[in-house]
Amino acid sequence: MKPPFELLCAATLTVCGAPAAPLPPRSDASIEVRVGPRPVDVVAGDVDGDGALDLLSANAGDQTISVRLRRDGRWVPAPGDPIPVDLHLHLIALGDLDADGDLDLVGTGHDEDGVSAWLGDGTGRFTAAPGSPFASVGAARPHNHGLAVGDLDGDGDADVIAADQEARAIGVLLADGRGGLAPAPASPIALGGEPYPPALGDLDGDGRLDLVVPLLTSPEVEILLGDAQGGFRGAPGSPYRTPLGRPYAVILGDLDRNGALDVIAIHDDTDRVSILLGDGTGRLRAGPGSPVSFGRRVWRGATADADGDGDLDVVAAGSGVLMVVPGDGRGGLGRPREIGPVGGWVAIAPDLDGDGRPDLTAPDGDAGVLRIWLGR
Repeated sequence: MKPPFELLCAATLTVCGAPAAPLPPRSDASIEVRVGPRPVDVVAGDVDGDGALDLLSANAGDQTISVRLRRDGRWVPAPGDPIPVDLHLHLIALGDLDADGDLDLVGTGHDEDGVSAWLGDGTGRFTAAPGSPFASVGAARPHNHGLAVGDLDGDGDADVIAADQEARAIGVLLADGRGGLAPAPASPIALGGEPYPPALGDLDGDGRLDLVVPLLTSPEVEILLGDAQGGFRGAPGSPYRTPLGRPYAVILGDLDRNGALDVIAIHDDTDRVSILLGDGTGRLRAGPGSPVSFGRRVWRGATADADGDGDLDVVAAGSGVLMVVPGDGRGGLGRPREIGPVGGWVAIAPDLDGDGRPDLTAPDGDAGVLRIWLGR
């Protein structure tokens, strides 16, 4: 059986102007996009307004952000690349903070409380937002382990969630439409345990963004339903106990095709993950066969129809590989398929070439590149 992802153009792409170097036609071949040293996070979005998705990476090796624009099938540095960062950058996200139609950038440091913001001008260039960084939780000893962006108050601009493990709280920062961020009235929100990276999604079908937070030491997953004003309340039955300890990442997607988001909880110190199926009200129940084994430890991932069968699959990276775990459309997950080697713990699945198929993308901190497997 052929792997679900094959290289469409067997080449290693760099941005130094040298000719593309051929790679052998094998299943683990990937397109490589050179970025700054030790990239630890990656996001995709159209930052120059040409209709094509671009890539940005947070580089822990030199505390910069690389911006790579897709131009004629190649990846080139944006104007002003790289962006210097005055913090130990850990996580990044994109969203329109100032409601001008151009994507802006936010980032957090691992042991820093503030959320830094850079405003995009629509060409791929970013400048620091006035007043950045913005205080989030206000922890005395910051230990940030989460960043999420979405319109939480229904005013059309992007707001920000940050999570602090030691404070056992999340900070909700609302955008003012001019690039600034300010705490929501009820922020910070206390949690029942130590949070790791949360995820935003509409779990109860009311059109408002809700928040799913893995609580590392409980072990539980907390569901907070949004009120479209920047506030949150606990969902019925929340928090939900996970069958395994130390949940430290969550992935959202409709695995059983019932129209409601489900939760895949990744656990620390094990290769097994928990499947929690949503019923459309914010309630969760154990999925079939949960917990299931991925064969390797992973961290942050995504859901996408990677094999083209109409069912959502799980894309994840960790333990030296990027993998796809096929979904069966009923809430179950099948045998993982390893796509190729990668030295990182983050995976996303955007459609980078505009063909309607997800392309697997992961930062490789060991090689200083972003690796891309184009969907076929």
